[in-house]
Amino acid sequence: MKNNPKWKDFVDRTARKPEGKWAIKNYTHPRSHYRSFKIILDSLCLSDGDIYCEIGCGGGVLLNMALSKVSRGAAVDHSEAMVQLAKQINWRYVAGGRVEIVQGNAENLPWPAGAFTACASANMFFFVEDPGAVLSEVFRVLKPGGRFAMVTIARGILGRLTFGWLYSLRVYSDDEMRSMLAAAGFSNIEVGRRMVVMQVCRGVKPC
Repeated sequence: MKNNPKWKDFVDRTARKPEGKWAIKNYTHPRSHYRSFKIILDSLCLSDGDIYCEIGCGGGVLLNMALSKVSRGAAVDHSEAMVQLAKQINWRYVAGGRVEIVQGNAENLPWPAGAFTACASANMFFFVEDPGAVLSEVFRVLKPGGRFAMVTIARGILGRLTFGWLYSLRVYSDDEMRSMLAAAGFSNIEVGRRMVVMQVCRGVKPC
């Protein structure tokens, strides 16, 4: 099934690079993601002094939650449909000049070094082809002392039985994730599990 072109197209349109009516409907109210959004927000402890960046923003729901707490922010997604949806959901912040939402590549972020105090990624890292490059880019755009929080799917039998095999997700052990975060330059690294399948990662750019 994984090598079937129709299945690959389905995965792309519904998850890897969402587009179409189904994707718009589900990413407008991504209820299955709300728990991971809360975990990220609790981890980052955002305040009005923060400048926030989101990698793989999808429809912009987590972005909207974060923008209610920070001074300004930015987000990137490689799906044009998701960028447009994120702009619609966050139209007040867009109109007020408080957020920039762009279509782009997580492995080559369109912002200068040291632009943000907090970065987040929710439920997209398992699609990334070059995880080291993405983490290095997140590290680059953070200010010294900046925080990074991410939720992805953990390597394990349950993850493989649910989405891992069918969606060909790239998942990592906790030790592998710690090593990748350290290789990118992060300190104060924390990697753990929630609800068995959720891998919660945190790191800080040293001052």
